[in-house]
Amino acid sequence: MTLSPTATEALCITGGPRSGKTGALAERAVAWAEAAPATPDAQPPLLFFCASPVTIDDAALRLSQRGLANVPVEAVGLAEPASCQHSPCTGLVTTPFDYACRILADPRAQRAIGRGGRMLSRAEEAVFYEDLKTCGLKRRRLRELWAFLQCGLANLNDGDPNWIQTTEERAILDLARDILAFEDAILPGEVINLAVRALEAEPTLRQRFGSPVVLADDYLLMSRASQRLVNLLATSKIAVAGSEKATLPAFEPYPCATGFEEFEAAHAPLQRVTLEAPFHALDRAWEAAFDLAGEMGLIARTIAEELAGDTSPGAIAVVCVNRTWRANLQRALASVGIPAASLGHAALKAPKGDLVPANDDERERVLRQLRDGIVQPTGLRESRARARADMSGIASHNEPSASPCGDSIAWRQWLSFDDALGRSAAVSELRRVAQPRGLNLAEALAALDANALPGLPATSPFAQSLLAPYREAQGLLAERRENGQPPISTSAATAADLALESSSTSKAGPALSPASPNEACENDEAATPKSPAPAVAIAAPEDLFGRTFDVVIFGGFVNGFIPSRDMCDSGGVVGGARTRQEAADRAAIALAEHHATKRLLFTSFESCDLETAERLRLHIPRIHLRSGVRTCDIHPSDYLQELGLR
Repeated sequence: MTLSPTATEALCITGGPRSGKTGALAERAVAWAEAAPATPDAQPPLLFFCASPVTIDDAALRLSQRGLANVPVEAVGLAEPASCQHSPCTGLVTTPFDYACRILADPRAQRAIGRGGRMLSRAEEAVFYEDLKTCGLKRRRLRELWAFLQCGLANLNDGDPNWIQTTEERAILDLARDILAFEDAILPGEVINLAVRALEAEPTLRQRFGSPVVLADDYLLMSRASQRLVNLLATSKIAVAGSEKATLPAFEPYPCATGFEEFEAAHAPLQRVTLEAPFHALDRAWEAAFDLAGEMGLIARTIAEELAGDTSPGAIAVVCVNRTWRANLQRALASVGIPAASLGHAALKAPKGDLVPANDDERERVLRQLRDGIVQPTGLRESRARARADMSGIASHNEPSASPCGDSIAWRQWLSFDDALGRSAAVSELRRVAQPRGLNLAEALAALDANALPGLPATSPFAQSLLAPYREAQGLLAERRENGQPPISTSAATAADLALESSSTSKAGPALSPASPNEACENDEAATPKSPAPAVAIAAPEDLFGRTFDVVIFGGFVNGFIPSRDMCDSGGVVGGARTRQEAADRAAIALAEHHATKRLLFTSFESCDLETAERLRLHIPRIHLRSGVRTCDIHPSDYLQELGLR
């Protein structure tokens, strides 16, 4: 069942980068929030959605500057959503992903979709993908099919009965669902899709989680599922904003470019506001150094001059399209005492299948999850319940649910150590036998250990492959209980840390990495998180999304980097591929321009030794000997002519 949008007033704000779209959306949010009628405490009076967790702090600041105070922020990306305190507030600034996690934590949502469990972390999702390889398809074909299925979920294609057309597609989808059901798990890539299906199937969820005022910034950077979620949650007024022209990096892997057209069709009549993009005054320049080391020194001197002029290190960014160049620059800046840090772009992408190394820290982390997921005596359960009550709000998706057999996902993670390929085959066989009996992985392992699982005797090779690490973990847990180590944490703070702990191996940026429980301090002063010292940001151009800097330096602006070496070589890239690559290059330059407020400096170098040039894949128009070293001439980027700097 699909519910039509119920909003009675709709607004669409469009414009180019830095045209004031977010500011206009914030002003409308304030006006609507002040005029909105009182709502039940359980329903947030205002929801402001950002397309990426990077931009929520800026959105909340804009709202507070316009008089809308006490607007909490909820976005931790691939870690778990913060629990709602249900205190009186004027709204919530969040992302569709985080709010979808909040919806799926509701038992009514789980009943509506017939799914439960917790969301997989990056490391756990890599193990899931390893299990998916037991389908027997070649790795490349499996990647193609899985990308197709993930894209279909993001676009809500699963509502179409003709979505799945081939036997391979059906087999992979069924296998994925069986694996997830067996482990009581939810993939990050299906969270928003499941939340939409729950809202469509259960009207009371819309009453609980909807809001009379809903706003969404960077609407076209959201997937169709996220756009649908935003529309379903609006009960009275809705406004969206975005750029129809600029190509920007997106947090979600499959943004829907037709979102404005679909929004207009769903909310006709529609009020449209188009903002012109007044390009702010920007000091643009280009400087060239003799060689690569000279360019690094040029950038270091430029940064030192800016710092001497009272520019904060956090207001300076250096971007380059080449990762090796960025790593070399970070070392060069560190050698002269300039603080620098890599700046990553948060992205909700499926893993490439790389498993986490089975080091001691990872084993210890999984053991703590196993310890926390096993039901303890009544007194400890009551202590834990009190701790959860102190945390208040919804339970975290990444908090293991206590059961006599433990957490299935943690057990699967433990089994992946040392022999990932063989264990995937063994778990597949265990699932074949146990799932028809209604057992999850943890229950099946317990039954196998007791030799009480018909169809898979404990003496079989598959069973022995699983029982060895299973009994090893049980022995370690028992040893720690005997040594007096607490089997479970009872303080609210530690419970919160453990709830976030399974996401600590995420490969996302620093904003997505929760603190380790081992770093807890004994006093309140030490436990207070300290803001990192400001540092010069070193990033790829797309990493600037959602941030602004007084000074942006575009380094390595040479042929071979931008445009790439293949683009420089005659016939290397032709046709549509060349057009797309040129568009991507211009978008990278535009990102640097749009996110600099005062100064934009392009730097390049004129020569490089042949070995370094080949390693960096620079365009080499000429080679000559200089002091016995084969040296290449390096030309500045051809895009300098378009910028009017050459």
